[in-house]
Amino acid sequence: MIKEVIRLVKPGLFLPMFAIEKPAEDAVLVRPRYLSICAADQRYFQGNRPPKVLEKKLPISLFHEAVGEIVVDPLHQFPEGSFCILLPGGVDAQVKASNYAIGAFFRSSNRDGFCQEVLAMDRSELIPITKTPVWPYVFTELMSVCVQAYGRLTEIRKVTEKTSFGVLGDGSMGYMMAQTLRIIFPKAQISVFGKHDEKLLNFSFCTHRVNIQDTSHVAEIDVFFECVGGNAAQNAIQMAVQKINPTGTIILMGVSEVPPVVPTRLILEKGLTLIGSSRSVRADFEMAKSFIDRDEIKNSLQKIVSAHTSFQTASELGDIFTRDKNLPYKTILYKNF
Repeated sequence: MIKEVIRLVKPGLFLPMFAIEKPAEDAVLVRPRYLSICAADQRYFQGNRPPKVLEKKLPISLFHEAVGEIVVDPLHQFPEGSFCILLPGGVDAQVKASNYAIGAFFRSSNRDGFCQEVLAMDRSELIPITKTPVWPYVFTELMSVCVQAYGRLTEIRKVTEKTSFGVLGDGSMGYMMAQTLRIIFPKAQISVFGKHDEKLLNFSFCTHRVNIQDTSHVAEIDVFFECVGGNAAQNAIQMAVQKINPTGTIILMGVSEVPPVVPTRLILEKGLTLIGSSRSVRADFEMAKSFIDRDEIKNSLQKIVSAHTSFQTASELGDIFTRDKNLPYKTILYKNF
């Protein structure tokens, strides 16, 4: 089949292209409908990656957070017109490390993402959606990353309602991580640390909401989830190392292009464990979906949506990305081509 693909050809410029794909006999044809702009997508659009990386990656179709509409299923397992969560990679639910292997398949990284007219997908890459509204499930990928981060934590230490959790970052990732912890541990102490008072107000379900400028707050944290990344990652990691209890665990989830300086002396003195976690597998997606199935979680996701919009052309998509980079939270897109 011949299909339209919108690719980022250089920072700031999307162009429509045509691609030829030969589907497998049992492949499911899916039309991506709901997309969400990730910080990684913005880094490509703004050119905030090293030149050699951009030269290697571009042109590429962006988006790895998506919900699709079934066009045709030759085995009739997925009804035509029904909606599914689209997995960008990591379909091996039994092997969590599969996403971290060198060269692992991941859309919008080393394969075209979901900004395509239609895709031929293996049914293992699809998770049916049975509830409405549909658009909140575009957050499943983001929450699945939080689910895996929690799962990797439990592999190295026991955590209970008595464990004290800290989340560094008041953005979308921090919000989803704190929500994930609250769902799993309704009574645990969860503290969120951020620099925007207006964003911290959204974390009403947390035990403590702390502006990082407040040096008077004394935290007793056993486990920190770092959800900051970018240029602020170094300060966030240093804060976690300073505030965490001895023998604590820090899960690094934020991406930084500039290697941060890590305070190894204090890490060694406290006997800390650092874990890197950024992706997820099907089992994580399935658990994340079960969370989003809850009406109260669907409603809470409204707090981290800055804009709902739609697009049909590459030019419209470029305008949306330009607006999105100045917004505090996520942009949800409806793709109508």
